Amino acid sequence: MKVFGLKNCSTCVKAQKWLEANGIAFEFQDVRQMPPSAAQLQSWSLQLGWDKLINKKSQTWRSLTDEQKELTAEADLIALVQANPSLMKRPLLESDKLLLVGFVEADYQKLKK
Repeated sequence: MKVFGLKNCSTCVKAQKWLEANGIAFEFQDVRQMPPSAAQLQSWSLQLGWDKLINKKSQTWRSLTDEQKELTAEADLIALVQANPSLMKRPLLESDKLLLVGFVEADYQKLKK
């Protein structure tokens, strides 16, 4: 199981603490230090959709140009997120059973089954 996020993001920290408290092993990847691959972003967007994957309330989103905000082609969106990894909603948890965005304890409970 892998958790993608930012090391200083309070929601990512909460998710990691919950996983540790529940004895669930995971690997954390800071997306600023190691952005997700194009294949990962493509897979996630197919499962979740770009609207769930990109945080349009973030400071990073607000700093984009109008042209960047209007991108719709998958290759362009992948390149945009790779160049600005803090655009991703986080944390993103990827396991063999689930793909979760954000930290909702009820959703994380599913990992214990």
